Amino acid sequence: MNSPSLFIAFVALNLFAYITIRLRPIIFKVKLFKPMIWNFKLSLLPIVILLGTDVLAIIISVISAYTDIIVLRYLAILIFALGMVLWFIMLPNSGYLITELNLTHRNEDSHEVPIWYDIVSVLSFALSGIVNTLISIVILQITFLVGVDPEQLTRSDFVSFIVTAIIINLFVAIGVYFGRQIRFNSWDLLHPKSFFKKLKAHFSNPHVFKEFLLFIVMHTTFFMIMYYALGIPYMFKMT
Repeated sequence: MNSPSLFIAFVALNLFAYITIRLRPIIFKVKLFKPMIWNFKLSLLPIVILLGTDVLAIIISVISAYTDIIVLRYLAILIFALGMVLWFIMLPNSGYLITELNLTHRNEDSHEVPIWYDIVSVLSFALSGIVNTLISIVILQITFLVGVDPEQLTRSDFVSFIVTAIIINLFVAIGVYFGRQIRFNSWDLLHPKSFFKKLKAHFSNPHVFKEFLLFIVMHTTFFMIMYYALGIPYMFKMT
């Protein structure tokens, strides 16, 4: 899959998932399950943060280059660094959509909605989250290429891209686990004392750690399979 195809898949999946969620209450006369809309928006937020950070840092860097104001160069670096931290913290919200496959929203319905509708709708919803996660990684890798040399991607750079993707997807899997099993949100990190207290209480059960390891291994592996299935590693030209 090339870059345009990946972009089309990204747009199509997100649009289709959102439309099916919005149409569900209209077609079947049930309540709109608002948490899915909220999770959908959170899934797209890391991409917005990353693109916004890149654009802002580039604009400030260009102004610095034309005006020779050194402080602007450091400001661009600071903005980029802070943006990357925020992006990294928010990224698990994209992968979290995979957990919607449990179809628990059906419990809120006043009457039964055809299961085939929810299967297709929620499957596209979950896939949009996976694609959003991988698109974020691609944008980060393209940012690296632009910062180095887009025409000179060496084999070591290619390997570093794969390793970086594995590490990021590993942390996404951990974040998804925290969100699903401990009910953490990204902003819970603003309250570290409470965060670590809940974390300690959760892992006080020795059987939980085995499930945790299995969860992150399976999800990281699945994300990386999708990373390759979408042909992302082959989008980058090696020299």
